[in-house]
Amino acid sequence: MLEVTEWSDEQIKYPVGRRDPESGFIVLFFSKNHGVVISTTERSGFNVGEISRDWVSCANSKDWEPVNITITG
Repeated sequence: MLEVTEWSDEQIKYPVGRRDPESGFIVLFFSKNHGVVISTTERSGFNVGEISRDWVSCANSKDWEPVNITITG
């Protein structure tokens, strides 16, 4: 389950999840601009598994909403 939470002023500890508020797709970030799409919508234009090192910074609260993600293995 994914949950949108309040933006934190703390230093980012990776990996972190961010959701695009307009399209609804979710990226798991490994660093400020490097991440992989883990959830998508029809209108987003992205596919699950797409990787980029050039995302808009995950610290940019205008373009991303924080998402709580639990990674288990």
